[in-house]
Amino acid sequence: MSNSIKISVVVIVYKMPRQALNTAYSLSIHHQRNVCESDYEIVIVENESTDNVDEQALLAIANNIRYYRRQETSASPCGAINFGLSKARGQSICLMIDGARMVTPRVIEYALLAQQADPDSLLAIPGYNLGPDEHQFHLDTGYNEEVEQDLLANTHWKDNGYRLFDIANISGANEKGIFHPLLECNCMFSSAESFARIGGANEEFDLPGGGSINLHMFRQLGMLPDTQLYFIAPGEGSFHQFHGGITTQQAADREAVLESHRRQLHSYWEGGFHALRREPILLGAVNSHAQRFMQHSAKFGKRRFGWITRGKNARHPWLDDVALFASPDTST
Repeated sequence: MSNSIKISVVVIVYKMPRQALNTAYSLSIHHQRNVCESDYEIVIVENESTDNVDEQALLAIANNIRYYRRQETSASPCGAINFGLSKARGQSICLMIDGARMVTPRVIEYALLAQQADPDSLLAIPGYNLGPDEHQFHLDTGYNEEVEQDLLANTHWKDNGYRLFDIANISGANEKGIFHPLLECNCMFSSAESFARIGGANEEFDLPGGGSINLHMFRQLGMLPDTQLYFIAPGEGSFHQFHGGITTQQAADREAVLESHRRQLHSYWEGGFHALRREPILLGAVNSHAQRFMQHSAKFGKRRFGWITRGKNARHPWLDDVALFASPDTST
């Protein structure tokens, strides 16, 4: 591992050539602020398909992009994830299991700050969807790739990446915002050692799309005793582009697919799976484009704190913190 590379961003793509180019550009030095290109690398891993990304166009975006195309018989990305982790040379790793996610301009900067605070810290970038509604309702709303391309073009996001907030809706997985426990994160940073501690991606998550592997890995990282600091960057975001993913398209069997994901995920956690219940440390600025989502989070966070800390069933609002770092002050 080279100490000169501070962060490796591992991006998994499959049948999303347009979206992958947008994601790569958003991660590149042309878009990211207050960092050096030599600080980080972008490792893009793609399983072979009938619709691969244009490799030359991808590598032309920036000098710190490395691209790997591989053969894979499984419908799960877990093999690609572990391959990408094995190629990462950074002290810290950002894992983006769904490569159709564009990010805002200070994501790498804040990841470096989190790394400086504690190399084993966990940083979560909140998730959003491009467009007015969640993508699983695209048939009802008439949303498709062409509509999205027009939306992005009219927003001029390359001039100001924070304008992505203006054309986005909050992810349904974390619909009540950052002051509720996060169920998932599609742009998570932690140390290379922490990814090794959890054993990378469990390849038993062999359902199409990996099932709920992103939920599983995020909570695994958050529950490591070494993860003393847990950050959320409330003014940054990862924005899902429409591409007909396993759980983000409108399909008749969507609920059955999600139920198979839930069954598998719950089987790996004693007492069943739940969202990471740790109190986040907020990291970074929240500019005007993101403030409506911060207001949304504050409204629902206030309600949660009210009902969870009062009455006969009152409990500590962040029980995973208690489980990991119990003290006389936090045990009730």
